[in-house]
Amino acid sequence: MTGATELLLLRLGLIAVIFVFIAVVSLSLRGSFAMPLRSTQGSARPRNWRMVVVGPGESGLARGAEFALAGNMLIGRDGRAGIILPDASVSTRHATVERAGGAWRLADLGSTNGTFVDGRRIGERGVTVRRGAKLTFGNVVLQLESD
Repeated sequence: MTGATELLLLRLGLIAVIFVFIAVVSLSLRGSFAMPLRSTQGSARPRNWRMVVVGPGESGLARGAEFALAGNMLIGRDGRAGIILPDASVSTRHATVERAGGAWRLADLGSTNGTFVDGRRIGERGVTVRRGAKLTFGNVVLQLESD
């Protein structure tokens, strides 16, 4: 075998390796973009819960602004709160909302102006809130919503 023949065989082998690599990558990507099939039996679609601003008070929040709910969240003026309500009538650490089974539980943290659910003042023991409930923190009113 001459040097030119060996070089040609090496080039053809390299091209074959490149084609195999491209085929493996394309098959791998094709599988990752496939949509998983969902079972419609026995499983309810999880709801995306949120609080929607219906009465912004003096907070500067836009009516209709939304806060997504997840786990246990602090509500107040504190910059580290999960739901920040920058209104002077809202305490720094005003209330908490937490997931309790399939529902949400809202509890006041001893706030100055109180926490209300549909016009009723709640205490530190908290209450379970339902979808559509109006939640008042000082002068700010939010509504509990879900998909």
